Amino acid sequence: MAVVSPPEASASALTRNRIVCFVDDELSAAALRKGLEGSNLAIKRGTIRNAIRMLETDTELSALVVDISGIDDPFTELERLASVCPPDVLVAVIGESREIIFYRELMEIGLSEYLPKPLTRDMVLDQLRPKLLSDVAPGAADRDRGGHVISICGAQGGAGATSIAINLALQLAETTKAKVALLDLHLQNGETAVMLGLRPGPGLRIALENPMRADTLFLERAAIEVNERVCLISADEDLDAQLDITEAGVRHVLGLLRQRFNYIVVDIPVPFPPSIHPVITLSRHVLVVLEAEVTGLRNAHALRAAVTNIAGKDRVFTLLNRADRPGGLPRATIAKALGAEPDMVIPDLGKGMTQAVNLGIPALKHVSRLRRHLAPIVREIAGVGAERKGWLRRLFG
Repeated sequence: MAVVSPPEASASALTRNRIVCFVDDELSAAALRKGLEGSNLAIKRGTIRNAIRMLETDTELSALVVDISGIDDPFTELERLASVCPPDVLVAVIGESREIIFYRELMEIGLSEYLPKPLTRDMVLDQLRPKLLSDVAPGAADRDRGGHVISICGAQGGAGATSIAINLALQLAETTKAKVALLDLHLQNGETAVMLGLRPGPGLRIALENPMRADTLFLERAAIEVNERVCLISADEDLDAQLDITEAGVRHVLGLLRQRFNYIVVDIPVPFPPSIHPVITLSRHVLVVLEAEVTGLRNAHALRAAVTNIAGKDRVFTLLNRADRPGGLPRATIAKALGAEPDMVIPDLGKGMTQAVNLGIPALKHVSRLRRHLAPIVREIAGVGAERKGWLRRLFG
């Protein structure tokens, strides 16, 4: 007997399999309509800028086709699109240029396809449809698609790593208009939820211990909304609980998050247990947070070496927090011990940071100067405002 899916499940599947096209001429619209016939297709009049506005509120789609005709700087608009487009959405572009160099540059940033105008039905059938509607199971290249992972760890207790993680996630979402997940892997005595005045959701421990029990509904159960763009995934396990976190569980949870969020900010415990090595391996940036103290310098060296051994030296950054705190080591001493100036610096921002924790609110709302000092870190991570000098970052997937 045939199994009939519930109406709500069918509707969800249709929404997720939706292809949305933004084009500015009827000829292109007709070619897309005929070439993608039979799919859950929506064709709208407009360009890439209209697509960006749509994605700020509507991200339930599987593929997107955008028109860059008449756009003076298409790569700037593509960066804006990438910041709001979910990592698992396939993106194709149509435009007026027929230059092979232009095509190669577009492919380098992770687009699925580029088609020059004028479009025809056969072009869409032969070149675009197989990319957007392929029934072939995803291969290794598709497994690499996903949101950017940023790991944050403290070189000593009280260095402020959790506070940096929380406020960085919030400012990253605010600046890029992207969806951000804040994952706290301190399952016992974690402070992220407390600092935000929230109660952790259920299921993170189960998913990390037994990935077979973590389905696509895991995020709906475990993710707690901080605001419309940021979700917290954390736990509050008893201190005497015997945890059995597996590498497979960590990899699976991270994979689920990377499918639905543009950025995943992870607060990771120190020392690094082998089970969380996949987090470091997949991280684009690993921020080692330290204060101007002897223990911080010593541990920062060890953490940098550990990250380098796991993922390579080009991903680890040193963040000196509360840099000018009274009684701290001089900056020259810190630079000499590290072998270079810290990559990122945040000064002591006063009692307001502690007051924010006690109030259960993000420090960004309580300490106005914090936003200014986080801005360079956000630019480093997201590439906001960065110039392209003969090379292009991979933006999509």
